[in-house]
Amino acid sequence: MSEKYGNLIPTGRLLDGKPRTILFDATKCIGCRQCVHACKDWHDHPRTSVYEFSSSNWIQMDPPVLEGLSPLWARNSCMHCEYPMCAAVCPVEAITKYDEGPVVIDPVKCIGCEYCVYACPWGVISKDEVTQKASKCTMCAPRVSEEKSPFCVVACPVGALDFGLEEDMTAKAHARASEVGGETYGENEAGGTQVVMVLKEGKAAYGLKFILPTKYPAHKIPLGLMLKDLFTPRCGIPGKLRALYLAVVHPKRLLYRYWPRRA
Repeated sequence: MSEKYGNLIPTGRLLDGKPRTILFDATKCIGCRQCVHACKDWHDHPRTSVYEFSSSNWIQMDPPVLEGLSPLWARNSCMHCEYPMCAAVCPVEAITKYDEGPVVIDPVKCIGCEYCVYACPWGVISKDEVTQKASKCTMCAPRVSEEKSPFCVVACPVGALDFGLEEDMTAKAHARASEVGGETYGENEAGGTQVVMVLKEGKAAYGLKFILPTKYPAHKIPLGLMLKDLFTPRCGIPGKLRALYLAVVHPKRLLYRYWPRRA
């Protein structure tokens, strides 16, 4: 996979190397948020607010109203992009794209620079106010490595979530979309993702973002923030030294970070 990404993204393998996909069928979702609470429970997160992203809330159901009080529901969480921008901009290689699909942040390596927060086109990455580390959905990578489904999928009481090999989930999504006269979302956005949705209405009706199919779209990291990191000890000296070493080893990441439209 390093050849596929041109050493722009750290990669790894959890199991057999076959990509998996989460399938979300919005036509079946009843807005109960059992997936949200299951995610919190599995990762031992406090049951705080479920209406906005945070270091302890990795799934958001839109619109942000009480359970069951909307005719349409959309799932918002990490899309586990095939070409993850968050991993491409991380200066310390704290984010890994696994062959099986998950895009995972290593809290030990993370220096809290927030580049990934700004780079994510879906805005689903948060920074913990206490640890100063970035966090998001991991697709339950440890479970995937044991050939198990993400816990949110297991918890859904109405079968609105499914998980399996990419080709199987894509085929199932197309069949369901054809059945309900709808469309799919997530297959092509940002170069493709490991989360595919079946929508009855257009994406705008669900509040989903319009994302171009371009691989590695231009990120939105403030230039002032990157310049500050060049001339100040923000994020710590060890982190800066690691970032400097990796910049020398993988200069293409600098191109994407500072001149994203040219990478």
